Amino acid sequence: MTRYLSSQLLSLRGQRGLKVNRGQDLPAQQRGSVLIMALISLLILMLAGVALISSTNTSLLTAGNLAFKRDLANQTERAVTAVRAQFVSGALLSQTTLYTDQSSQNYWAHALPSTNAKLPGIPDVLLASTKADDITDAATGIRLRYVIDRMCISGTVPDKSICTMGSFVDDKKGTAGVTKVSAGLGPVYRLTIMALGPRNTQTFTQITFTH
Repeated sequence: MTRYLSSQLLSLRGQRGLKVNRGQDLPAQQRGSVLIMALISLLILMLAGVALISSTNTSLLTAGNLAFKRDLANQTERAVTAVRAQFVSGALLSQTTLYTDQSSQNYWAHALPSTNAKLPGIPDVLLASTKADDITDAATGIRLRYVIDRMCISGTVPDKSICTMGSFVDDKKGTAGVTKVSAGLGPVYRLTIMALGPRNTQTFTQITFTH
């Protein structure tokens, strides 16, 4: 009986020792797995951080370029004001003057050619490297160039056969069922403005009007 109990005790001690040994091995294996997972997580977080910084820089650069272009578009009002003054009380006031080219005033009595496939509709004269800046702002680094051309094919005295003619409909006249009055406003003129700014920013603006 005593021998039997002793063998059972030895068996239990052996089992307990085995469990203790196994218990000591498991934490070592778990610590290795946790380390690998931690490194993978850190790598993922690092990549995400780099992507976020790159995206932020790109967004800031895009926003800055859009702000420059918007400012340039607003600056073109200077050229519009200058051209309006020429037609209202300046060198381009007389109709007979408008029958011929006035290069000193950036005016051409015929439609200017445009051959640049990347900038369709923009006159070649405006894109020429020899075209001088008409308005310069040294403080902001903004430069404006512009040309005015009459939408005519040829000839001096404008008419419908050679020119694009402007008109308007007077909606204050006439009664119900009667065609409203349409008045002719003469040939159409086109103002093309190229604005140059910092960071090689460039915008084009075109306006048509009658005189």
